[in-house]
Amino acid sequence: MVTKLSDLGFSKGDIAETVVSTYNKEGKPNAAPMGVVMQDEKHLSIDFFNSTSTYKNIILNKCAVVNLTNDVEIFYKTAFKEANPKGKLPEEWFEKANSVNAPKLKLAEATIDVSLKNMTPLDQEKTMATFNLERLDAKTVYPQVYSRAMALTIEAIIHATRVEAFIKEETEQKHVGKLLELIENYNGTVNRVAPNSIYSNVMSDLMKRIESWRNGK
Repeated sequence: MVTKLSDLGFSKGDIAETVVSTYNKEGKPNAAPMGVVMQDEKHLSIDFFNSTSTYKNIILNKCAVVNLTNDVEIFYKTAFKEANPKGKLPEEWFEKANSVNAPKLKLAEATIDVSLKNMTPLDQEKTMATFNLERLDAKTVYPQVYSRAMALTIEAIIHATRVEAFIKEETEQKHVGKLLELIENYNGTVNRVAPNSIYSNVMSDLMKRIESWRNGK
């Protein structure tokens, strides 16, 4: 039975890749991939860019849900909203959390309701938010084999969010080039170990998206 963050694989100080969901000022659900750090069994922290919707929603509502999922499509479509029909996340993906004013993903393997404890500015662009753990729910699921395709696809999605942010910045071209090289390598591996899969399909769409950014479309 899951009773602690460490039961879900969290380790103190390590970054865990999750999907964080919040409500905006209209009460509509939003979600985005976020790296989350366990401070201790009762506290998580997230470093936010101050320009993001998630950061603004947390300032507004003082809470969020940290969703744990192995569904690569959820990572992709929450990272790039334009990959969804009409460019919006399906509202049927969500339901209201049990203990905070935030939505949770219905398909998540586990959800962690959190409330804002404090915020610490890191620089002019980023802020670290620390959260109190309010509730932890986990489904009983069978263990899964390790999939290189899943891990590399999620890594590619995370890198691609940085590419999109910096691809037009002259001072970031060296960094962007390294990220693009990694994504290209991941794409080759995914297509080798998991051809004709959800992972290869996501990677194919992601590569087209990156090409459109490079062409300025």
